[in-house]
Order: sequence, then structure tokens, then C-alpha cells
Amino acid sequence: MAPSVPLHPARSTAADTYRHLSRRRTTAPFLIGSVGVTLIALIALIVQRSSSGVIFEISDLVYWAFDTGQEANLATWYASSLWLTFGVLAALAVASRPAHRLSWILLGVVAIGASFDEFIAAHERLHGHAERISAMLGIEVGFNWVLLGAPFALVIVLLLLRLVLSLPRRARTGILVGGVVFVAGALGVETMNGMMLEGNDWVETTPYLLTTMLEELLEMAGISLALGAVLSLLQHDPATGTVRWDPALRERSPLRSAS
Repeated sequence: MAPSVPLHPARSTAADTYRHLSRRRTTAPFLIGSVGVTLIALIALIVQRSSSGVIFEISDLVYWAFDTGQEANLATWYASSLWLTFGVLAALAVASRPAHRLSWILLGVVAIGASFDEFIAAHERLHGHAERISAMLGIEVGFNWVLLGAPFALVIVLLLLRLVLSLPRRARTGILVGGVVFVAGALGVETMNGMMLEGNDWVETTPYLLTTMLEELLEMAGISLALGAVLSLLQHDPATGTVRWDPALRERSPLRSAS
């Protein structure tokens, strides 16, 4: 009798040699960077508010550079880079011809668009349209652009949900948790900030600056969690030093239980 042969020898070999990148290790650098940027801004603000002279000038400069509520500084550059990295990863995934390829393309377009928006705050230029919608609905939330952002975010989530649910559990969980954290900051805390600012006649008080830091930290942390989750879909072969995407990306089975 002829010796038995594995049905899928190539797949068996790949499973023995390729190892997934750790989601914790891929996420940690981005989370540390997000917390670091926020801590620098917080410390600089505290020093600025309690000093004078040269120390005030230095702390004021540092705070400006790391103030997550400002445009075109180091903090916004970092947040923008997170989104851009996310977009590049999505583009690389598209090149591997995965299942749900159109969804991967959409994810890449949204991420790169968010990268530009993060740096120049284009969404805040929608103030006029948002004001008209606010008046029509009889709703006032301070930053009325949220009334436009929330439906847009919901549409994107619904369009990408099939892709997210098709991913292995380690990536699916990271992306879903990251999305919840991001929305909590971008819509939840942002809405609270707008109402707080409006209630103080649009004067940026210290509590407002602190909650703005919280908002931006949640946004950066959410992106970091999702980014680390996507990176965990990469596999590394220690023997050859090669990297590839998880072959499971080509499958379409929803709610896969593999970890």
C-alpha cells in the first residue's frame, strides 16, 4: 500500500514555519506614542499655567507643539501618521488580492482621507452646512459638525462591517475595540467639549483643554488598537525572514473562530 500523503502539504508546511505577529507587540508602540504625546502636552500646560518668564515661554512653545487640539504641529503630525500608516497597510493588503477587496480599498481611502483631515482639520470647515442642519433639526451640540460626522461614520462602519467580521478573531477584536474607543472620543467627548465651550461663551478654559486632550488621546488610542490589529494579520517566517499576509484573508467565512 502506498504511504499516505497530506491533502494540503503546502498549507501544513506554512503553518509550521510562519508565525503571526503579536497583536500586543504591534499595538504597544503606537499606544505608547499616543500616551507620550498627550503627557507632554499635559505637563507643558501645567508648567505654563504656573510659571512666568523664560520657563513660561519654553513651556508655552512645547505646549503649542504637542497640543492635540491644534493644527499643523507635532501632535497632529503624529495622529496623521497613524492614519497614513493604516492606509498604506490597507493598500498592501489589497495587493495580496484578499476577499472583500473593495472593502479593503474603501478602508484605505478612508484612512488616507482621515490622515489629511487630521492634519488640516477639514471637517471643521463644514461649520456652515452643520449650522443649517442644526437649525433644521432644532439640535445644538456646540460643535455642530458632529451632526454631519455621525451619519458619515455610521455609513462607513456599515460598509466595512462585513470585512471586519470576516477577519480572524485576534484582528477582528482589536479593530472593533479600537473603533469603539475612537468613536467615544471623536463623537462622544467631542460633543461634550462643544457644549462645554459654548456654555463658556467659546472661551477655552483649562477644563476644556484637558477634555480636548482626553478626546484626542481616545482617538489616537483607537487608531493604534486597530492598526496593531491589522499588523497582526502579517505572518513572519523566522527561517527565511520573509513576511506575508495571513492566508485566511482570502477566505470569506464570517465570524471565524480562529485566534
